Amino acid sequence: MKSKELKTYNLPEDNPVIAQIDAKPNFLFGIMIMIGAISFLASFPRIYGIILISFSICALIYMPRVLLMEFYNEYLVAYNKADKNNCVLIYYEDITSWYYSRGARHDFLCIELSDGREEKIEAFSKSIFESNMNRFIKEKHRKNVQ
Repeated sequence: MKSKELKTYNLPEDNPVIAQIDAKPNFLFGIMIMIGAISFLASFPRIYGIILISFSICALIYMPRVLLMEFYNEYLVAYNKADKNNCVLIYYEDITSWYYSRGARHDFLCIELSDGREEKIEAFSKSIFESNMNRFIKEKHRKNVQ
């Protein structure tokens, strides 16, 4: 088994990133900018557009980017939110199954490894996490898990 926990500076640098999951809602801020621009053209008061555009631009510039996962050809990297220097490198071949678990307070992406360990990654959107996981290891998705 090649999967392991390591420091972020020890990650392999030879592979390009194929997909990323980021907690910063860039798409939402882009939509807010477009709604603000549309309010300039419509009969809404222009102050609403100015507020929406300025808030969105400030959020895009000043909100930190929180990278949760990166997907590569042969493996994925799950970053630790508490300690930014640690991450878990998980090879696709070491994954026996994975599922998305919803809870009252937190959602998790649970990845079961061939050595019996289970990695739990704190998540926020079932559709985003499942679509990325299905893109790389759809055949190992375990459904109907509560």
